[in-house]
Amino acid sequence: VDPSGWTISKLETAGPAGAGEVTEFRQSVRVEDPALWDVRHPNLYGLRVEIRSEDQLLDSRTLRFGFRSFEFTADDGFHLNGRRVQLYGVNLHHDLGPLGAAFNRRAAQRQLQIMKERGINAIRPSHNPPAPEVLDLCDEMGLVVWDEVFDKWDKTAGRVGDSPPLPEFSKRQIRATVLRDRNHPSVVIWSIGNEIPPGELGMSPERAAYMTAYLKELDTTRPVGMGCHIPSMVADGHFEALDLTGWNYARRYADYREKYPDRPIVYSESASTLSTRGFYELPLPQRKTDYSETHQVDSYDLNAAPWSDIPDVEFALMEKDDFVAGEFVWTGFDYIGEPTPFDEAARSSYFGIVDLCGIPKDRFYLYRSHWRPETPTVHILPHWNWPERVGQVVPVFVYTNGDSAELFLNGQSLGLRRKGEVPERPADLALGATASASSSAADHGAGLALDGSRETAWRAAASGPDQWWQLDFGQPTPVGCLALVMEEPEKMYAYRIEASNDGEAWEPIASKPVFERPQWGGSREFFHEVAAQARFLRVVFTGFREEGVIPAISGFSAYPEPVDSEYYDVTYRYRLRWNDVVYQPGELRAVAYKDGEVIGEEVMRTVSSPSFLRLSPDRDRLSASGEDLSFVLVEAFDRNGVPCPLADQMVHFQVDGPGTIAAVGNGNPLSLEPFQADHRKLFNGKALLIVRGDKNASGEITINATADGMEPARIKVQVSNGVGPPEGVD
Repeated sequence: VDPSGWTISKLETAGPAGAGEVTEFRQSVRVEDPALWDVRHPNLYGLRVEIRSEDQLLDSRTLRFGFRSFEFTADDGFHLNGRRVQLYGVNLHHDLGPLGAAFNRRAAQRQLQIMKERGINAIRPSHNPPAPEVLDLCDEMGLVVWDEVFDKWDKTAGRVGDSPPLPEFSKRQIRATVLRDRNHPSVVIWSIGNEIPPGELGMSPERAAYMTAYLKELDTTRPVGMGCHIPSMVADGHFEALDLTGWNYARRYADYREKYPDRPIVYSESASTLSTRGFYELPLPQRKTDYSETHQVDSYDLNAAPWSDIPDVEFALMEKDDFVAGEFVWTGFDYIGEPTPFDEAARSSYFGIVDLCGIPKDRFYLYRSHWRPETPTVHILPHWNWPERVGQVVPVFVYTNGDSAELFLNGQSLGLRRKGEVPERPADLALGATASASSSAADHGAGLALDGSRETAWRAAASGPDQWWQLDFGQPTPVGCLALVMEEPEKMYAYRIEASNDGEAWEPIASKPVFERPQWGGSREFFHEVAAQARFLRVVFTGFREEGVIPAISGFSAYPEPVDSEYYDVTYRYRLRWNDVVYQPGELRAVAYKDGEVIGEEVMRTVSSPSFLRLSPDRDRLSASGEDLSFVLVEAFDRNGVPCPLADQMVHFQVDGPGTIAAVGNGNPLSLEPFQADHRKLFNGKALLIVRGDKNASGEITINATADGMEPARIKVQVSNGVGPPEGVD
């Protein structure tokens, strides 16, 4: 059956089939000029197979498939049906937020719809085969899929030690996955694992080879790869048998590219950026790992995990390394577990582009502005309710697909900003200064900390406390900010910074301890805001996180005023920033332009106290399957109809009629409230109610929401027995 529903061919093959015996029949049909399956037009064909005996129908099955060609290339990324397609992908965990881990087709469909609105064309189910319905949805929606058989091969795969033996176990899992999924046109990669380290039970060239070979016995039409994370494994030939490799974070694919220049590369995990929806804290972080003490993460989108980067860094990387097929962001949705960087405090992750309930974070619009450049996007952050900061600076960012925007505060222009314009940095007062040290290793003299390169460093001749490095301005100089770049992650060092005008009397002006976090990796850069006037500055090392660490400084800069890290310069290419807006209540308005033409505007207003609730269902008609869901957004508004971004009132729900509350949530990673309840606190002005229609029922569901001090809200949702969702919903 072709995509329009016409039967284009019918075949019948007759022959004996003995009871309990396997009998193979082969049929083939030629389709002329097929409508191709594509991310733009996901045309699907149907194949109905029937088994009959003397005209009696014994069994039948309908399969869907698509015609398409694709290729991963070493120098030009991914090609689909003859044209290059940049993979704009996300990793998705299996859980469905407040609904938990049990699969629900409508909830999975909603996840993919939200991601498509953001601009994705690919998903990587992390890190095991998804529910088969997920692949059905990807077929229907035009999303290509990285299909991963395993995460690791150890206990996370259900093995104890080496039992069952890996060859037997892996073949069973590979066979089950490939035979189940191989007819899906959306699947374009088979992956045999993710971040598997070498070792007795881990990755080896031999294991990769026999898994790849067995997989190709089952399907020769797709490449075999895996998600990699240790560059040094390239030299040992661990990935020799693979057709391509995915690499996770920080351009770790460089060694593979050098050794295998003729093999394709995919960025299988990128941008583990961290944020909490609607949470803002000032001043802005100076480094990507400057996290809030509140255990929430700033939504200015300047924080990332120690091993990863903010979105802008990855945008620039993908433009530079255009041989890479594209990126899969970690992650599309927040998910239950892995709450980096607050493992002991939180229940769910901060990685998502949307929160646990699917409510967009600010970052959603940053991605949409870049990945859907022809779709008008204008988004302002933060909210505009800062009574404690009247007369103080509140930076404003605008995410837009335009090339420029003008910002207005209460009708007064705050200037036009253009993408790509990086503000000038204040002069580095340390340029031209001289340096000395307590000791220096060969070829690592004190002056290398001032040579402007992060690849060279002063290094002490030995480890141990009380080693020091010293700078001489030549005359007393006022200093407001110091930036140090260490040779190792800064967490490894404890030090004290002292100032002097004569080189004899020293006054401490800043200090830093060693840090236990992050466990892996971390920034090499550290900033100190100081108020000093001195000729000499000295860094005295007072302790180390591990034995044997040698004091070493790659860069030392001194500025008259606080500065941003150069790491954030790239943000000016992809977002528009007004860093010096002086807060006053009222109205912020951003007008965005592209090639000189207005493409849209957005307004952010100061609100009064919450006045009324609003319920917004994603669908108001449900089928009576017992599995169909309506996701109802719950919001607080002031008397002028402006959303209240800080509202945190408890909301109570009552559902009457042929439906029940499936779950509630609010996207707060720190919330330990139950998901099954008839109430939920608003978090930064929003919450989510999920309502399930009863099975084999029909009628009207009435949903009421109440909260102290606010007008209640009521909506109705229709349930229809034996009728699917309205046309166009799916």
